[in-house]
Amino acid sequence: MNLDELLSTLESPILVRPTRRMTQGELESYLDKAADILRGNADHSEFRGYVFALLFYKRINDCFDEEVRTQAATLTGAGVPREQALVLARDPQNHHFIVPESAAWGKVARSVKGILGLALNNAMLAIERANAHRENNFDGILTGKIDFNRHDELPRDKLVNLINHFGSQTFDRAHVSDDLFGNAYEYLIRNFASRAGKSSGEFYTPAEVGFLMAEVLQPKAGMSICDWASGSGGLLLQCIRHVKKHGGDLRQLRLHGQESNGTTYNISRINMILHGIPVWEHKQGDSLRDPRHLTAEHRVKQFDRVIMNPPFSLEDWGYDTVAAGDKFGRLSFGMPPASNGDWAWLQQIVKSLKDADPDTGEGGQGMVVMSQGVLFRGQPEQTEAEDGQNQKADAEYLIRRGFIEADLIEAIVVLPSKLFYGNGVPGSLILLNKAKPAERRGKVLMIWASRHFQKGNPQNLLRPSDLMRILVPWRAFGDLEQARLLIDKQEAQLILEEETKRDARLTDIEDAFGPVLEPLPRLTAELATLDALDLKLQAVKDAITPEHPWFGPLAPLKAEVERIEGQIDAADRGDKATLKARLVMPKARFDGARKRLIAAIKARHKQVAKAVKEIGKLQEERDTREQEVRLAAEREITHLRETATDLRRICANADEARRYFAVVEREEIEENEFNLNLPRYVDTFEVERLLPLTEATTQLATAAAAAQAAQNALQSLLADIGTAAAIASEG
Repeated sequence: MNLDELLSTLESPILVRPTRRMTQGELESYLDKAADILRGNADHSEFRGYVFALLFYKRINDCFDEEVRTQAATLTGAGVPREQALVLARDPQNHHFIVPESAAWGKVARSVKGILGLALNNAMLAIERANAHRENNFDGILTGKIDFNRHDELPRDKLVNLINHFGSQTFDRAHVSDDLFGNAYEYLIRNFASRAGKSSGEFYTPAEVGFLMAEVLQPKAGMSICDWASGSGGLLLQCIRHVKKHGGDLRQLRLHGQESNGTTYNISRINMILHGIPVWEHKQGDSLRDPRHLTAEHRVKQFDRVIMNPPFSLEDWGYDTVAAGDKFGRLSFGMPPASNGDWAWLQQIVKSLKDADPDTGEGGQGMVVMSQGVLFRGQPEQTEAEDGQNQKADAEYLIRRGFIEADLIEAIVVLPSKLFYGNGVPGSLILLNKAKPAERRGKVLMIWASRHFQKGNPQNLLRPSDLMRILVPWRAFGDLEQARLLIDKQEAQLILEEETKRDARLTDIEDAFGPVLEPLPRLTAELATLDALDLKLQAVKDAITPEHPWFGPLAPLKAEVERIEGQIDAADRGDKATLKARLVMPKARFDGARKRLIAAIKARHKQVAKAVKEIGKLQEERDTREQEVRLAAEREITHLRETATDLRRICANADEARRYFAVVEREEIEENEFNLNLPRYVDTFEVERLLPLTEATTQLATAAAAAQAAQNALQSLLADIGTAAAIASEG
């Protein structure tokens, strides 16, 4: 390497913090800030449609720009002139979706504050029209129920802040992968649910509950699945994940949803598009008043699986619409009360489940989240001899009795309180089956799962270990011997799930940080070499040899100077002056090159040291995040193992198991007047822990000592206050 090449290398800048892909955690934190922009409003639900539409708009804009850049670069490399390449790269036939130039984010976002809302409306409409004839068209997805020019609904300052926030990050696939963005979108939905108050239950079911429901329903490729109250689509996505996890072909999954709220309906459509779901049939409308998934004969379609979390105890459910008779024949077990639609939903599910196949014996199954009231509300008929008055049976009692007599209820799970956003009461899961296996007929499995959960704010959480306490008795259908055999398998499966999630998060972090950290070992080695260099004048002169990696390029210049100096030393006095004159230029070149090289080395040392420090911080950040992921997974896995041990204890003793689950025969339910309240069948009483007398005495003495110490401290404080008051009054 000659001197010019070495100096060029030394003086080339080091990119200390190059652009890198966002991690899942960073993206979630970024979206948290988007929700924070709306802070201070009592109900976030009125804003969520705007936020989700803006985020989707920014995503498709950046992905389209990325595709155009990539295709244009390919064409340019093939010899196509740049301007022509850009035109060809924007050809709609080359893209899954397009963003017209007039609707480009960069152009719209620069609109002045006064017309920003109108510019956004026009851009959204232009995007919908440009994609109208595509398979996944955006019809109404960006414009339905959304008007960015409504200053009263979305104040201009908040809109400008949102635009600036989303504009600060690039959301193309190079920065955020499809899976990452889809997961983050779900995270944002959950974030809004946690802030949205009572309205949140309309559009979001906690992912842990959805996972549990999918595990119980076990959807498979080729099945049809429906959610009549689909909200943001989370439960259907859980079914998709279940099928994908077990190697099923998602293209053979027939998905159906219906949602009454227009904003939520569009959020669910965006959710499915971002997750890459190719086909699903989604309708907008009130499912109880106007079910939209119908046969050619105008009957309610029947499905292999129905999964739902409808609004709890809905008061205005459509009683007036069906009071004179339900044209869809859904209310065959009875008319629910006008003030509560729980049993209307349950009857709709039964009507939309496939009947038992005479050849395979299989039929439709449905799982639904319900308030516990459906288990016991309503009274049977009472005669005057029984209670001193004549009382007709309540509607909900009669419907529940009809369900039990028709043997439709296979399992009931009572969940902890505060799991569902906007509702603090404990919910229940009800599994309906139109074709129970022979060994389960006339029986209902009841699981009391309200004891174990992770406390949180604002909502409690179900951990993987809590799910295992439900899945083991469910898969064994209450059989203790079978449950004991299943514990190891269920433990291994859930541990594998945790390890898979851990490894995915670690890969996510490494993919984001790895390219940035790649030069660190090389720069660290270079810094060590630079640290070892002695840049003092004589030391540099002594080190200049052709072999030296840093000073070698100076060797020819030094040799030329030394050659002339040697001639001067050997010359006669008369020739010395001439030779010294010839030395001036070579010596100047040598001294100048040496000084420039030393300056370049010092500057390089400073730059490399800074780069090592900055990239080292990124490495520490990566290591910290990876350690957090490993520790979180380790905690969950440890808890799973502890829970498996506890389940072995529970399943080894019938009396202990009865505190958690029981298989109840129909005769016992009839004896309880068709009341399904679980404490009638499962021993939910919490046994008080008995303390040995010595331990109780010790605790009492400790408490008494603490109380006395607090009293003494209070008396001392009061005395000090009195003294201070006296001094103040004397002054």
